[in-house]
Amino acid sequence: MAPEVMQQLHGYDFKADIWSLGITALELAHGHAPFSKHPPMKVLLMTLQNAPPGLDYERDKRFSKSFKEMVATCLVKDPKKRPASEKLLKHHFFKHARSYDYLVHTILDGLSPLGERLLKASCLPFLFIYFICYLFKMGD
Repeated sequence: MAPEVMQQLHGYDFKADIWSLGITALELAHGHAPFSKHPPMKVLLMTLQNAPPGLDYERDKRFSKSFKEMVATCLVKDPKKRPASEKLLKHHFFKHARSYDYLVHTILDGLSPLGERLLKASCLPFLFIYFICYLFKMGD
């Protein structure tokens, strides 16, 4: 949650979504949310009081400089200093992103069908959702 949403002083706008994009990128990069080992109230305080979470330039060497910069750009505490989506999409990270076809061929082609992956993971809640979606699709 963006700091301005937590503070509830002046409301918030689309810039909170830019913060969320940065947090989501960190979650994808590290496999967990920033401060995830702490209780929710502590996370709230840490978000408001500490420097924004980010990628460490030394520890996270496997990530590109443009990815690290994009995340840092999204996670500026002052929403007025965060870019709008139009400006963010002009960032080097997005301008030089791989094409949709590349992603499909390198990531999705090798995946087994969703149902098989859910069964292997034994995720009962997701199986229930998958089953409901299947039922609705049968009615088409």
